[in-house]
Amino acid sequence: MNIIHMKYAVEIAKTGSISKAGDNLRIAQPNLSRSIKSLEAELGITIFERTSHGMELTPDGDTFIQYANAILTQVQTVENLYKSSSVTLNRFSISVPRGSYIADAFARFSAKVSRCLVVSLSRCLVVLYI
Repeated sequence: MNIIHMKYAVEIAKTGSISKAGDNLRIAQPNLSRSIKSLEAELGITIFERTSHGMELTPDGDTFIQYANAILTQVQTVENLYKSSSVTLNRFSISVPRGSYIADAFARFSAKVSRCLVVSLSRCLVVLYI
């Protein structure tokens, strides 16, 4: 069992139809059906009752979907935590006595390093690596 199988089962439970779930997930219905049968076999339970009205949850399936929803919510939380759109900036600074040869060396070095800012203050040269 993996997270993808859980996502498939949750979508089928939400839509009540394997073909609608397949459309929403952009996966062919036969592949989705095989995945669910494989999941059921692996767990040793029947998650869905296949009826003429679509896919209905069994009591075991209802329990499984509750846990799967909780797990998928936690996975989404972890993904959001580490895949945030904000950029973390790392800063490193160094101060050295002012001297044209040092300034020139740092300027050449910073040109080779991406995201480097060289700031010259009175009597010292400050290099910030972002």
